[in-house]
Amino acid sequence: MKKLIISMLPLLLLLGNCSPSETEGETEAANTSMDTATAASAPLVEEKDTTRQEVQELELHALGNTLEEIRYSTDTLMAEAGALVKLTFVNEGVDMPMVHNVVFTAPGKYKQVALAGARVGASGNYIPESEAVIAGSPMALPGQTVEMEFTVPTEPGLYDFVCTYPGHWKKMNGVLVVN
Repeated sequence: MKKLIISMLPLLLLLGNCSPSETEGETEAANTSMDTATAASAPLVEEKDTTRQEVQELELHALGNTLEEIRYSTDTLMAEAGALVKLTFVNEGVDMPMVHNVVFTAPGKYKQVALAGARVGASGNYIPESEAVIAGSPMALPGQTVEMEFTVPTEPGLYDFVCTYPGHWKKMNGVLVVN
């Protein structure tokens, strides 16, 4: 009941300000001019949208079509500490055994994560549940492109990235430099 009384209070105050001599049209005109004056007198302030973070875009390619040839297009990626990254991962392989992913790990943990990923298997995208895993992409089939977004650690340093498909970690690994 209190809510009803409180929400009707502005209306009662507005009606209370009308004199009996005002006609309906005059009351409406007075209310319109009051609203217009309030809106016009309010300062226009454009606040910066702080909920939207800039996205740093990175691209990485998986190259080669045999176990001897496989590699990433670069062994070094760079990102700002705490940045939101959108990674486009392109698998340029042709034959079916050339399935790849990219998993970002804590410093020095890429081999451990890759070996654990092999035990997880395909149903888990070869990505283990581990505190050492920062982010990981789904598997990219030959010729496929996948995108992923993740937040880079806030602590500057050298982090690792690796393909966790069984056996690929030996040739497909690199460093994420966080400034």
